[in-house]
Amino acid sequence: MLSLDPKKNDTSLMLDLLRAGAAQMVCVGHAVRFFAGGFNQRWPLPHNTGVVLFFILSGFLITYTLIERAKDPSYGFGTFLIERTARIYSGLIPALLLVIIVDGIVLHFVNDPLISVAYNLPTFLANLAMFDSYRGSLSEFSITQWRQFGSATPLWTLAIEWHIYLFVAAIFFMGRKPSTIPLLVPVAILFGQVPSHYIFYALHADGMGQGLFIAWLLGAYVYFITQHIKVHPLAAAGVVVVSLACYLLSTHARGEYKLTSYVALAIFVLFLVQASQATRIVASPRVATAIRFCAGYSFTLYLIHYTLMYAVFLLGYRGHTVAIGMILISNVVAAAMAIPTEMKHKTIAHLLSKLATTTAEEARRRAAAVVNFSRRRA
Repeated sequence: MLSLDPKKNDTSLMLDLLRAGAAQMVCVGHAVRFFAGGFNQRWPLPHNTGVVLFFILSGFLITYTLIERAKDPSYGFGTFLIERTARIYSGLIPALLLVIIVDGIVLHFVNDPLISVAYNLPTFLANLAMFDSYRGSLSEFSITQWRQFGSATPLWTLAIEWHIYLFVAAIFFMGRKPSTIPLLVPVAILFGQVPSHYIFYALHADGMGQGLFIAWLLGAYVYFITQHIKVHPLAAAGVVVVSLACYLLSTHARGEYKLTSYVALAIFVLFLVQASQATRIVASPRVATAIRFCAGYSFTLYLIHYTLMYAVFLLGYRGHTVAIGMILISNVVAAAMAIPTEMKHKTIAHLLSKLATTTAEEARRRAAAVVNFSRRRA
């Protein structure tokens, strides 16, 4: 059976390494694109590869969370929603506040239309509600079409992820607890439209984001496969190398959002998990601590790096030194922001859970008081 217990193996550490690595790929990819002239078109773009890797990892981890946590009868859609809300919004809200500040300063000096057209309260609220990049049955209405707030371009993937979370969780808990069907059918209908779009279609006509829900589902499939197979660590390591080589050789720039690329990366993740299940890969506690720390601010780094880099780009700075400097600055700012926010998401989830429990108990007490009062009057 799959185990993510860090005391038993290095699988959770390897997943953290992949998460941190994916964030760094996106950060480095945009830095090179802005300041160092871009990449050789023969190879896959690291920022697009990082996005796909995020979706595969998300599919794997959310599936693991739902199945493992649901072994506790008290675990339901409400608990899942609280945990996901704390996880996502602990990074999103501080990131949006940073965007407000940085973009406001930029617009004071440079009237950039790409920022100014989306630097307003309605767009901010649409992004906060995860309604940007909506694709579904209401797409023909302009009121449903929102851009990412200001320069926060990476938010387009976050909105897709959020809709996938709620859609998949609604389907899962309806199957697990049929009594929830009347409540969760509307959730599935509302939040299932975006994932359904990203089975076959893309965000834009250029193919960006095409079939990303397939990548997410492949990540979920990786979880189920790991429950039924066991591969020798050396054989698994060999497949990891071969699958990564196949991805690099078969995927060209802007070809990252294709099924063949998704499959190659999913195989890479599958056998990396297999290799790490049976052996210790990282021997140094310091290295393990560093990996977990970098993974701890990876979400914030993903959300804010583009805004910081775009601001410097608009000021006219270029060159490899600037690219390296902006990568370092983005990491430092993200880490500083994440320590009291993203890295505290479990504490935030606990507080939200206590608040929800207290609110529900208060509502029950008031309802009981109303019933008792009505009976006395009768």
